[in-house]
Amino acid sequence: MLQSIYVYNYAIIEEINLQFFPNFNVITGETGAGKSILLGALGLILGKRADASVARDKAKKCVVEATFDIVNYALEDFFNEQELDYNAECIIRREINTNGKSRAFVNDTPVTLDVLQELSAFLIDIHAQGEVQKLLDVYYFCTVLDELGNQTADVQQYESLYVQYKISKNRLNHLKAEQSKLQKEYDYNLFLYNEFDGLNIDGEYYLQIEQDIALQENAETIIGNLGEVQKILDAHEFSVLPQLIQINKLLQPISAINDVFSNMQEKISSSIDELNSFQRQIKQNIDVVEYQPEQLQNLQDTFNVYNKLMQKHQVNSIEELANIKSEFENKISSFNQNNDEINELENAIAQQESVLNQKAKRISEVRKSKINSFETTLEEVLKTVGMPFAKIILQQEITQLNEKGNDEIILYFSPNKGIEPKILSQVGSGGEKSRLMLAIKSLAALHKNSATFIFDEIDTGISGEVANKVAELLYKIGQKNQVIAITHLPQVAAKGMHHYFVYKKHDKEVTYTEIRALNKDERLQEIAIMLSGENPSAAALENAKNLLN
Repeated sequence: MLQSIYVYNYAIIEEINLQFFPNFNVITGETGAGKSILLGALGLILGKRADASVARDKAKKCVVEATFDIVNYALEDFFNEQELDYNAECIIRREINTNGKSRAFVNDTPVTLDVLQELSAFLIDIHAQGEVQKLLDVYYFCTVLDELGNQTADVQQYESLYVQYKISKNRLNHLKAEQSKLQKEYDYNLFLYNEFDGLNIDGEYYLQIEQDIALQENAETIIGNLGEVQKILDAHEFSVLPQLIQINKLLQPISAINDVFSNMQEKISSSIDELNSFQRQIKQNIDVVEYQPEQLQNLQDTFNVYNKLMQKHQVNSIEELANIKSEFENKISSFNQNNDEINELENAIAQQESVLNQKAKRISEVRKSKINSFETTLEEVLKTVGMPFAKIILQQEITQLNEKGNDEIILYFSPNKGIEPKILSQVGSGGEKSRLMLAIKSLAALHKNSATFIFDEIDTGISGEVANKVAELLYKIGQKNQVIAITHLPQVAAKGMHHYFVYKKHDKEVTYTEIRALNKDERLQEIAIMLSGENPSAAALENAKNLLN
């Protein structure tokens, strides 16, 4: 139940603070006084978008705050899911800053507009001018029949699964589009990648091949030169190594005399060791190096493959070539991974569809079971608002899976005798359509405990006895739920249990809207004015008194 609403600096409202009551509340006032502006302010609480233009004073922020009693709404789970503090008294606040940025709060916790919209859907049901167009929505009566069939929770569970199903479908479509693009490149990428097959794309390996080629190409020179060096060291009478050994023998006896001779002998001895090692190394290399034409050809062929690949891919190093190979690997891997993910996703979607179809079938059966009683009951309610011959037909059509199940439900309506029921866009006056919507809302109210129903000039286009009947129906709804009705009809205003009056105040520079609750005498005067205009006669006052009684 809406307990109060505080509005500051919104449109032509400077500041108001209204307290509302259970049952039937009415709001009246002259045309243009600002009655519907209250609905606009309440729209901010419901999560509608706004900008700085809504502010009356552009130098100040706009604030709308509403307090709800939600003790009977069973919203604890919703608050826990959204990580909000739950209290029996829920305070929702919207602020529009001077720069147009909006902030929303639930019990002083910041929330997104999506959360606000979801929460407010549990709290308030608004019927404003133009709301009748909702009756053309093929899913509108799905929701109505779900409420009558007490399966709203089941439908919400279905909707959550359907959202996941749509996410999966969108992901699958994206993957398939990407796979189609990759498919065009896959064969070419695979061909290019296969050119690397068997190649060790490694910088050190590439350098080793280069060195091995150099050895093979210069094998004869290497062997000849190393042989000559070996001869110089040890192979004839003037060789280096025997002479150093002779020098070492001569230095050994005098090495003990002083450090100078000892140092000389150590250097010669060290040189002999290094030359011996050097000589062994030369011998090993002479034995290892061997000219092999076939091996040289293989090395050159491999080397040419590397160089051609670098030239083909316009790179200058083996490291860059390795990066090119890695790119091809990634593209081929992406294609294969996409295929795997597509297969997994298709299997998951098939399972999701199976579950959704089962749930949609059960939901549809419940709706079907409620259609006849709904048509009959709605026709009975229409009789009470001056449409004794109205005919209602709901046509249920089974479709593919959609956000509400697998149904589309179309309303066919005839307000009078002799008129074949047609879709609402082809039949019925504005007043008849408004009464039809009111009748539907009244049925919903019987199955929606504690909700606040707001009617903005639902009585447009009616008068006389029909107006009395509409007023009685609004009063009846108010016995079970809170009703706030903005009205121009004295019959409706007189049925309200609490009466608020909207008016304009003028000072020297600005006009602004005010609203106040009327006492008994003020209410009598206001209804008399609604009946006959300003300065009502005694007869108008008496008529107003009769209406109030």
